[in-house]
Amino acid sequence: MANPLKRWQVLRDARIAYVDWGENGPTILLLHGDMRTGRSWDAVARSLRAMFHVISVDARGHGDSEWSDHGYRFDERVKDLAAFCIALGLKNIVGVGHSTGGVVMALCAAQYPTIFKRLALLEPMIVVDEKFQSAMIKRSEFSRTTWKDREELFIFLKNHAGAGFWREDVIQDVVQHESYFRKDGLLDMKWSPNSFRETERDGDYVDLKPIFRDLNIPILLVRGSAEQNTFENLHYVPEDMPNVSRCTIRNTGHNMYMEKPESVAQLLIKFNDSQSIPTCL
Repeated sequence: MANPLKRWQVLRDARIAYVDWGENGPTILLLHGDMRTGRSWDAVARSLRAMFHVISVDARGHGDSEWSDHGYRFDERVKDLAAFCIALGLKNIVGVGHSTGGVVMALCAAQYPTIFKRLALLEPMIVVDEKFQSAMIKRSEFSRTTWKDREELFIFLKNHAGAGFWREDVIQDVVQHESYFRKDGLLDMKWSPNSFRETERDGDYVDLKPIFRDLNIPILLVRGSAEQNTFENLHYVPEDMPNVSRCTIRNTGHNMYMEKPESVAQLLIKFNDSQSIPTCL
């Protein structure tokens, strides 16, 4: 199929949206981080769809999933992800999570060991502490940026300090699928400020290091070369864990899968096939 099938799954207390790229091999499940949607993975999915069954999900409060008032603490996010996988009958799959999506996948793998056989985590927060969550809470206080139409949004992203490095087809995917027209006619992005409310973030802390040590599955940690300071805690994952591999994608930032989607796709293929993982790509 040329375009993925857009589907919904009602689970727990929310209606969850996802796209299915077709069943052409083993299943890979893609999960985004904060302020993104499942469609941010489109370019990666297009490179994987010929050999995998690629599914990309919109987390609660993002994309076309339900924007509920609550349900954004890590334990609730994990329950959502597990319920989604169970509802679709997903077992022994490859999980790929970015940023907070990577945190959720690691926690889910620890609590539901039959779901994932491998985890590729792109710049997850190894330690989610008070400093991080306080910064996230402040985002709920920011005024939302809006645009008059999709052309204006495209120009904005092309000239953005971070998004300007995304590949152009990725920017087009974001403009087309990650934005929507509000009732007042303005174009906005598809994520709910409820996901940053203090009640959803305060005290919601995580340390993934003991999780990695207990997980008896291959784990791939991927980072962008430009994020050495922001994500320095990736280095804090002990080196003596044989199930953990590491790779840096050169000349990319936190959203490396949107800047070099083909490189990320090729890395995921190597990881799935148990090939040697390069330290840099």
